Amino acid sequence: MQNSEDKLEIGRVVTSLSGRDKGRSFIITALDPEGFIYIVDGSLRKLANPKKKKLKHVRVENMALPQIADKIIQGKPVFDGEIRGALMDLGLNIRNR
Repeated sequence: MQNSEDKLEIGRVVTSLSGRDKGRSFIITALDPEGFIYIVDGSLRKLANPKKKKLKHVRVENMALPQIADKIIQGKPVFDGEIRGALMDLGLNIRNR
């Protein structure tokens, strides 16, 4: 399995491997000790309603969005457009606007 516990962090980019969102990229906004993560992409899944997903259903990528992670951790406001834009800057989810 490609998922690595040591790479799990808020702001890390993941790709969905199953479900109707298969192939979409998201960022982790919260970690659940029961083996779940909460993910958003700013479009299909917004910050107000993050997707709870099992770790085995995502691939953890070697990319992170530290500027967004810092804001989430510090409790500062983050906007869906920031997340959408950051993922698009990485070349992700461009066709799924």
